[in-house]
Amino acid sequence: MNRLTWLVCGIVLLMSPTVALAQRRGGHGGGGGRPPTGTSNTDDLKDFKRAIALQATPDQVIQFQRLTKSTKAARRGAQDLLQVAENASHPDLFHDTNPLTSALEEAQTDNERFLQSFSAVQKSGLKGEIKKLGKANSQVTKQSKVLTRGLGHSGIDGKQIAGVAEKLDKALGQFQTRQLAVGSEMGIQDKGRSE
Repeated sequence: MNRLTWLVCGIVLLMSPTVALAQRRGGHGGGGGRPPTGTSNTDDLKDFKRAIALQATPDQVIQFQRLTKSTKAARRGAQDLLQVAENASHPDLFHDTNPLTSALEEAQTDNERFLQSFSAVQKSGLKGEIKKLGKANSQVTKQSKVLTRGLGHSGIDGKQIAGVAEKLDKALGQFQTRQLAVGSEMGIQDKGRSE
């Protein structure tokens, strides 16, 4: 009887080699080693390779932290000006914008340095995010110029300056959001998320 059992098992294995293959590879038979449907190892591998290619260098992480800090300072400056503008006279406002102007210049300079540090692969892989960041930077520049021109007119009042400061703060908020999106794509975690 024992010999007959072995003979039957041998015949079954010869007739169905995929069962033997499944047993050897630990699969569930018939699949030939393919992953289950719905899962793609090639997509996972592409995502992994992309993440590695876009990964920030230690120097880029430091530059990014400096960049987010200077952008937050510029936003604080715009928000402070917004509060002061509604109750101040025009000469006082001009004095209050000096720190804001410096903070804006620093944020935009830090942004440019950060972008210049990108490798060709990072530039290519982050093309869409870089373009959005560039548009946000242009809006900051535009609102900064509107503020400077407004302060150059003697007839402008605090409420008008407050309106410009509000638009500048909004532009800086978008600028900050785009910076964080680029940093996230590069695997950089911002310690103190945006306000």
